[in-house]
Amino acid sequence: MIKTVLMDYDSTIHDMDGAMEIKLDGILGFSGKELYRLWVYDIHRGLIHQKYLEYHDDIMFHCRLLFKQLDEVFDEKIARKICDKFKEAQEEAKYEPIYYPDAIPSLDKLKKQGYQICLSTGYNAIEKADTLEEITGKKFFDYIFSESILGVLKTETEYYNLILEKTDSLPSETVSVGDTPLSDIRPAKLIGIHTIWVNRINEAKPLEEEQIPEFEVQDLFDAFDIIKNLG
Repeated sequence: MIKTVLMDYDSTIHDMDGAMEIKLDGILGFSGKELYRLWVYDIHRGLIHQKYLEYHDDIMFHCRLLFKQLDEVFDEKIARKICDKFKEAQEEAKYEPIYYPDAIPSLDKLKKQGYQICLSTGYNAIEKADTLEEITGKKFFDYIFSESILGVLKTETEYYNLILEKTDSLPSETVSVGDTPLSDIRPAKLIGIHTIWVNRINEAKPLEEEQIPEFEVQDLFDAFDIIKNLG
């Protein structure tokens, strides 16, 4: 029976993809959608997640890989512009989020069913939770977790072990819901937590067995149905 739901934020609750597509539009001659997809799938997940995980949050390093991928001479001015756009989007995620239409209704349904809901994100977790509460007038999260709060990266199994300890939950009664196979699926799966991959844009399935989720959905309505069925 499911007791605890670990809910990711960016690109799960908040439309970070849409926000970044707007901000990157026209840079290097690409549309925002084209450049952001290249950034996420070719650079961030294709290279950073596979070879340079220590640079996971280093946007300038991402830029250098981007120029190399495009076979372009590195332009520091453009790179700094891209870095600034990411910083702007990260600030907006805290205070001016764009919630997916299914996000708040799904959280509401989970809350009404009595699940213990935890915000489980990389950074700025408290601000994001506070903004959601301010906008909706509801407190959805029983616990708030981030890398800075737990002192460990979300890509590590210890991140999830600490959550289980702090929420007094067993892996078998816990489910991790999120959009990133490396951090929302893999480490949770390795310690026996149920996993639901929110694949809103029909991304290709991960090749690594450890990153393949137990369930795959397109939105949080479908995720809610799975969680209810697991219970």
